[in-house]
Amino acid sequence: MATAHLIARVYYRMLKYKVEYQPLNVEQYEQKYREQQVKYLQKKAAKLGFQLVPA
Repeated sequence: MATAHLIARVYYRMLKYKVEYQPLNVEQYEQKYREQQVKYLQKKAAKLGFQLVPA
């Protein structure tokens, strides 16, 4: 279901703005994934009463 939604969003954007599909390269994907993980860990730590500090 999530994949179908993602494909629909990409397709809609391509039609609306008349642009070609531009997939993320590996570096961009890894950076986005890392940011998501850090955000998730910060939320979880806050829920448990901790605070994450960059090393």
